[in-house]
Amino acid sequence: MEEDLKFLQSMGILHESFKTILKWKKIFTQITLTLFLPISIILIAIMEISKRFFDQLERDPFELFTGAQEAYRSYYNARATSIDWIYYLLFKIISITFIILFCHLFTAAVSYTVASIYTNSDVSYRKAMKVVVKVWKRLILTLLSMFLVLFAYNLIAAVFFFFWYVICFNSVTSVLVLFAIFIPYVLGFLYLSIIWQLACVVSVLENSHGLKSLIKSMDLMKGKRRVALTISFLSYTIFVGTVSMYMSLVLYGAGGLVFPWKQVIGILCVVLLLITFLLFTVTQSILYLVCKSHHREAIDKLSLSTYLGAFFGESQPVFKIGEDIQLGRTPSQV
Repeated sequence: MEEDLKFLQSMGILHESFKTILKWKKIFTQITLTLFLPISIILIAIMEISKRFFDQLERDPFELFTGAQEAYRSYYNARATSIDWIYYLLFKIISITFIILFCHLFTAAVSYTVASIYTNSDVSYRKAMKVVVKVWKRLILTLLSMFLVLFAYNLIAAVFFFFWYVICFNSVTSVLVLFAIFIPYVLGFLYLSIIWQLACVVSVLENSHGLKSLIKSMDLMKGKRRVALTISFLSYTIFVGTVSMYMSLVLYGAGGLVFPWKQVIGILCVVLLLITFLLFTVTQSILYLVCKSHHREAIDKLSLSTYLGAFFGESQPVFKIGEDIQLGRTPSQV
């Protein structure tokens, strides 16, 4: 399997991820229900709270596409006090941070499980949960480092969009210039999201965290960027589509659906979110193994198994304290 990993493309990685999930569906179901089901419920609760308590600041986004000029103007002319904006921003920051943190814990549990399966190690739901407890500090450091990178990226993008608004907003070529800025921005965001996900896997499976894990994931991505971007694009398309379907049909009642059908569609959206994010997270772990194989970093199962066992005191790590584990090295080479 290891030799074949480096030849896997997008569809191959997705196929391998499906096989892994189906073969070990019990433990993946337990992890998903424990760590990601609460995220889905919180996400829906956030949308409901925003609709009920911050309707002046966050109006129905689908009104913009109905052609009703009065509704369109009301979207931009909604009056709100400064204190409303403060409460709204605090609510958004806290809720989004909470969701991202839980997503990282979910990634840690899934990454450990996939690595244990690959090394034929003893894997269980209880062990996966223990790993989450042991690595959460490292994941937070990686999260904070990525926040700084995203802040810098969006700040630079904001400057470009500002100049577009000032210089080109009313010109004939404004739309073309907007697309020329927006498309690279989206591709860059997808690329950073993949680096972020891979960095989380690196933080769990290697002795790296923070900026070091981000740099490591960037190095691993070389030669596999197109594959990673394809997987990221497919995953985010399904995610955005699912959230948009819930917002339009359930939250804002587009289509005039009656109460029972709203509940059915809402449940289907939650299930689809669970399946999509589980598949996306497993693909990141498989992508990590593919990237390691692509760079001829032989993934020594003994070293990886020993590293995973060190989480529970079952074995001693084969790497020196403070060194980044290279899974291609055997204990005698360290």
